Amino acid sequence: MDKGAPLPAEEAIRLAKVADLCPFESNSDEVFDKVVSMTAEFFDAPISLITIVERHRQWFRARVGIDVNETPRETSFYAYSVLTKEPLEVLDARLDDRFKDNPLVTGPPFIRYYAGAPLMTEDGLSLGSLCIIDTKPRSALNKREKSMLVYFAELVMLRIMGVRVRNFVDQPTRLFNRLRLEEDIREVLRNGETSQLVAIDVLTPKFLNDMVKALGYSFAQDLVLAIKDRLLKFLPERCHLYKVSPTRFGFISPGLHPLPQLCNPIVEDFKEPIECDGIPILMQVGVGVLALESKNQLTQDWLRLVVSTADNARDRKTGWAGYESKFDEAHQRAFMLLSYLSNALKCSGQLWLMYQPQIDLKTGQCTCVEALLRWTHPVLGLVNPAEFIPLVQKTALMQPLSEWILHEVIRQAKAWQLEGRTFRIAMNITVSDLESSAFVDCTESLLDSFGLEANKIEIEFTESELITNAAEVSIQLQRLRNLGMEISIDDFGTGYSNWTYLRQIPATTVKLDQSLTARLNEDEKNQRLVKTLIELADRLDYRIVAEGIETEEVLRLVKEWGCTEGQGYLFAKPMSAECLVAWLDSRVLRDDQRALLTRLG
Repeated sequence: MDKGAPLPAEEAIRLAKVADLCPFESNSDEVFDKVVSMTAEFFDAPISLITIVERHRQWFRARVGIDVNETPRETSFYAYSVLTKEPLEVLDARLDDRFKDNPLVTGPPFIRYYAGAPLMTEDGLSLGSLCIIDTKPRSALNKREKSMLVYFAELVMLRIMGVRVRNFVDQPTRLFNRLRLEEDIREVLRNGETSQLVAIDVLTPKFLNDMVKALGYSFAQDLVLAIKDRLLKFLPERCHLYKVSPTRFGFISPGLHPLPQLCNPIVEDFKEPIECDGIPILMQVGVGVLALESKNQLTQDWLRLVVSTADNARDRKTGWAGYESKFDEAHQRAFMLLSYLSNALKCSGQLWLMYQPQIDLKTGQCTCVEALLRWTHPVLGLVNPAEFIPLVQKTALMQPLSEWILHEVIRQAKAWQLEGRTFRIAMNITVSDLESSAFVDCTESLLDSFGLEANKIEIEFTESELITNAAEVSIQLQRLRNLGMEISIDDFGTGYSNWTYLRQIPATTVKLDQSLTARLNEDEKNQRLVKTLIELADRLDYRIVAEGIETEEVLRLVKEWGCTEGQGYLFAKPMSAECLVAWLDSRVLRDDQRALLTRLG
């Protein structure tokens, strides 16, 4: 026998069912083990097996009397049984043309007798068999014995389906889980039914985690049960509610309904807090809806799409949203960028820095240059920092990226110092860099490694990050300041201007955000605001840098009001290290721009 039994017409469907119900499992199952032992004893057979037949092999879910775990499919006796879906009995394999040359007959275990009953699903698909094997020929089973073999096979199927049901139920809520929802989605599409898949995102994972830390797992579970009870009110008839994840639920609504009709009742109801153990908890609900139609592909991950839609609805504070491909494309691009950036950190040439000069408004000298990260991907080309940096800040990639920038800044600062350049390099960091000692430890190590004085580096962080983990931020900033670094508060005037708190931060400089200076000469109200900010910063003994200076009029105003330094396109755009050196050496700054500053006062 070279190829074994032919494949049945419905083999693709059968294999899908096998993958669904009988994923390969090497651990023993007590019930299956008892069934094969009972079967072997009842029939006085030396070998009994529960076989699961896949595309190229049959593997044994339970076995007695044989050491191997699997055999090739082409040697499987069961492969003939699957064609008829009836029990198969072979009295002497040496006399059967189908099996006389089978390696399992001519060699170990030297099968002579075989009897197997198929493991049948409710929809008539055979997964494998329960079989008995003997090494000597036997007479045919009588009617009662055949019935018992089929009965034992049915016990195996009950166990398979019982495990499946158990795997499809979320135990705390007793709701069907994500695996069951995914299968039901496939069933809807296979049957050509038109339905709407709905996902309800009720809490952010962070909020749930904070709740567990504050009130315990028991409280969080009680809250989830209360959410379940409230959601059940909105389910269409004959619909199941599914527990998709710790913070998400879902259901399949038959037919197509207007989205406001489907979603508004849920969103409006959850505007009222859920009371749990006497504590009112306000939900953060987002509802996503996606149409399931016969034209949809079975292979698409529809659950991922609708969950993403629900997340978008919550993040954009719209309450609910229908699936739109552009949002999914944005999510996919975001994931792709993060994956590519992780690789870029290990490669050379993709990440690089540009530098924008910062000018002393009295002397016209370049006192500092701000290091600005750039990324050129070999396929995507230049990726805008405004696109990828906010993504990175939410991930563990932020630390290695900050350390890469830090290394490049210190390396470049040392190179310029050896050339006799006296200006500092400023680099931006985020609050995640200041939530532990790792970044400052790395800074100290690199400064020592390159032999660079700390006063050649300036650290910038945004004002809004002051209010996050304030105590640890202050400690780490003080460590940097103790090294001799300048500390600058970036985007000043647009965030959390708590002056009492700012006085406790060891900052030396504030940078007025360019959104305040962009149209300064056109907005009188904005002029009063900027002038007041400069006066207050001056009283706190900060150096004051104005960003976004693009016109002589803006330069005149901020210089008149007390800004000590400026940065913007009026002086220079960001440029590479080589171009910066050429720009400095061109003496344009010393001649033309110093003259401009002198003329302005």
